Amino acid sequence: MSYPRVIRNFMAYKNGIGYMGLVSVGKLPEVKLKLDSHRGAGMDGEAAIDMGTEALKTELTFDEYVTEVIKSWGTNDRIVLRPAAQARTDAPDQAAAYIFTMGALTSSLEFDELKAGENSKMKVTGEVDFLKIEKDGEELIKIDIENGQRVVGGVDQLAGIRRAMGL
Repeated sequence: MSYPRVIRNFMAYKNGIGYMGLVSVGKLPEVKLKLDSHRGAGMDGEAAIDMGTEALKTELTFDEYVTEVIKSWGTNDRIVLRPAAQARTDAPDQAAAYIFTMGALTSSLEFDELKAGENSKMKVTGEVDFLKIEKDGEELIKIDIENGQRVVGGVDQLAGIRRAMGL
């Protein structure tokens, strides 16, 4: 019987500072294409046309108010989430290392309502313009919005577009 490698834990970094024990939730961006549909003469149905990458967003939920994070509102930051995956049958020293590296504008700070005797968390949202996904050192996806790069499985899907534009 085979068991899946499940995410057992994760670590969060913002601008090189590790927040071990302080981040309870890390939300990874949904990687999604912006699509248009086209149905021309003689076509039996609509076909999707790739119009680029949709907006990418990430969120971190902190279990306390972190001064450095609050002061980073409105700035471009480097956020790294490192989940570790392990199967039930893996040896204790075996785990798949994923690294999600993001460049993001810290766009919002959302503070939970205050209640006596209860913890109030802080959610930080980042508008991502750079995303690199790696597994055990292998680059799986790299999206660089500003430089017009979208590399998937080692293939730069936008190289021809950049070349046609003279970049």
